[in-house]
Amino acid sequence: MHARARQPMLLIALAFALVAGRAGAGTVDAVEFHHAVFDHYFVTASAEEIGKLDSGFFTGWMRTGLSFKVLEPSDTSLSALPVCRYYGNPAAGLDSHFYSASATECDEVKQKFPNAWLLESSNVFQIYLPDLMTGACAPNTVPVYRSWNNRTDSNHRYTTSVVAHDAMVAKGYVAEGYGTGLRPVAMCAPAPAGAIRPACTLTSDRTTANVGSTISLTASCSGAPTSYSWTGCASTGPLCTASASSPGIVVYSVVATNANGPGAPATAQVTWAAPPPEPPPVCSIVVNAQHQMPVVNTVVVLEASCNGSPTAYQWTNCVSVSNICKVRASVAGPVTYQLSASSSGGFGTPVTANVNWITSPPPPVGLCGAYPSTLHTEIGSTNAVAHTLFNDPPAFAWDGVWAIRFTVPATAAPSAFGTLGVAEFGAPGTYRQATVSRTACDFRPRDLTGAAGPLGVGVGNTAVISLTIGASTATLAGLVAGDTYYFNVRNFLPGPDTITCPSSPGRCDAIANISQPR
Repeated sequence: MHARARQPMLLIALAFALVAGRAGAGTVDAVEFHHAVFDHYFVTASAEEIGKLDSGFFTGWMRTGLSFKVLEPSDTSLSALPVCRYYGNPAAGLDSHFYSASATECDEVKQKFPNAWLLESSNVFQIYLPDLMTGACAPNTVPVYRSWNNRTDSNHRYTTSVVAHDAMVAKGYVAEGYGTGLRPVAMCAPAPAGAIRPACTLTSDRTTANVGSTISLTASCSGAPTSYSWTGCASTGPLCTASASSPGIVVYSVVATNANGPGAPATAQVTWAAPPPEPPPVCSIVVNAQHQMPVVNTVVVLEASCNGSPTAYQWTNCVSVSNICKVRASVAGPVTYQLSASSSGGFGTPVTANVNWITSPPPPVGLCGAYPSTLHTEIGSTNAVAHTLFNDPPAFAWDGVWAIRFTVPATAAPSAFGTLGVAEFGAPGTYRQATVSRTACDFRPRDLTGAAGPLGVGVGNTAVISLTIGASTATLAGLVAGDTYYFNVRNFLPGPDTITCPSSPGRCDAIANISQPR
């Protein structure tokens, strides 16, 4: 604020009543006038003042053709501030008006120049202040530039026209306002209708994410944007996905543009954290053998089923560096085989499989004697994926049966669900019949009680049986927590009673997925 003494020049004092409280609210035009004799500028949003200036009631004043939008004194828009107006006392050598939206600046004028500048109103209209550090105006507002004539007659010009403001500075006027840029900003006026630029908010689906994961950023904008420019994220639309390769805080931003130009940047901050250590693998061992009790000098295939993507396997009593280990025993008796699998998370808890070797083939279990051969697999009480990985013939023969024995966890909850599924493995699709029963190799008609037949049946190239803890239904096989069952599979098409696997080469390998009720 500048006050300068000068010889009194009888500039007509606009001393009629200023707006004190109009009914209603909204935007109005603050119209600029110029007095050629005094070379003074004056701006007003008062309809009464504008009328008297236009009519010649106050002589010498002409419109410049420039104006800017302001808010009515009664407006309640968020962040809008009342604008004070002071009149320079001719007795102090002044005859001009001064406006400010800063309550601090308004108070300073009163304190520093109590006799030179007279308060006419604390709220002639309302407007916005820019960022006091940068001078930036909020979205959908435009800068109002203030320049001081640097003369003893102390006059200020207020305009949103860059051309007009720069012309004043070129004439020796001093630019006043906030910010350190080429053009300080004194106030921010509502953007004219039809000149609204996009206003956006940027949100992320997560404010904290692990390195290597993906976040989704969404720009929600008004003003019908036609293009989007992102920083820190690659996209040309309002949606963008981003990731990070190292920990740290990243600020993403987007600028939306429409026919009126770019809006203000919208930002969102995301903290990228180092991912938690990978947990060690958790494994179980599937045992494949030609008999439920393996015979000395025959092969047993141990298959580890692990989560956590192991990178190394260490076997005890079996030689292998993969998840598959083949063993033979030369003497009868029980042998414990152990596996420790490791990954970047370290070694998992060792798991074991107990195999009781016998000297001669045992009698067929269940109904397996009705078939040429049986491949037996032990799952235990875990969830597992099993394959017909077995080298010695006949393995899972074209006309044989695959019997997978599993035990339902004793802790399985009533009405819990699970599934048994089987499909081809490394071979053409083969139509199969599958059952779940308390009896091995049981392909009798279904019996919901399980006393005289399987509890559930599945057929198809991918055969699936749904399980539950409780009574069997038309669609669910009812199991008992803690009991042992067989998932029986054969290459067979019921109805025409046809074996679906060709006799040469004599086997159709399969994969089974055991998901137990929990």
